[in-house]
Amino acid sequence: MKTKNLFIGATLFAAVSLTSSAYAGIITVADVTASSTFGTYNANSLIDESGLSGGLHLGDWQNKWLSEARPSTVGSPAPTLIFNLGSVFDVSSSTIWNYGDGCCGLDRSAKNLIVEASLDNINYFSVISSAVLGQPAGDPFPGETLTLNTTAQYIKFILDTNYGAVYTGLSEVQFDGTAVSPTPAPTPSIPEPSSIALIGLGLMGLGFKFAKKRKPA
Repeated sequence: MKTKNLFIGATLFAAVSLTSSAYAGIITVADVTASSTFGTYNANSLIDESGLSGGLHLGDWQNKWLSEARPSTVGSPAPTLIFNLGSVFDVSSSTIWNYGDGCCGLDRSAKNLIVEASLDNINYFSVISSAVLGQPAGDPFPGETLTLNTTAQYIKFILDTNYGAVYTGLSEVQFDGTAVSPTPAPTPSIPEPSSIALIGLGLMGLGFKFAKKRKPA
């Protein structure tokens, strides 16, 4: 009886665990790659919550990321960030804390943002063709939430324009979503009892025939 109760308890625990894991929540980003980074800034500051407190960014420049200066020539590539989520997720939204003030002026904040996504970090498809991010007013400041509703492992931010500086930056980025379960391997088919019986009869028949051949005349 005790064994049966333990089995039922374990089954219920597994079911609850699987159900809980399906709930949407903040995704732990595996890593982030920036097309360029200025000075001692670090792109990992975007994903480690180092500057956040109670959902607000404190504004310290040490806890932000800033790109290298963008050439003023027409058509020069915009700074990009690629976030690796570690596995495939149904990504519902992203909360972005812009660069803000903190150091050197609000004009470094990103303005027009393009969002793309990919399953393999090779082929990207459009998620948001252009979103306008606001300039935070003073420190600390909240983030802005963008709806993504996409399935991907990699999310690319293209910081197309800013508010007038040659450098472009962000302070923190988070993603919300649910992990996509891998497709289970097909279960091998098990012969039906009738099929097993037919196979058994066939083997018996072969055995009888073999024994008959070996019987002396």
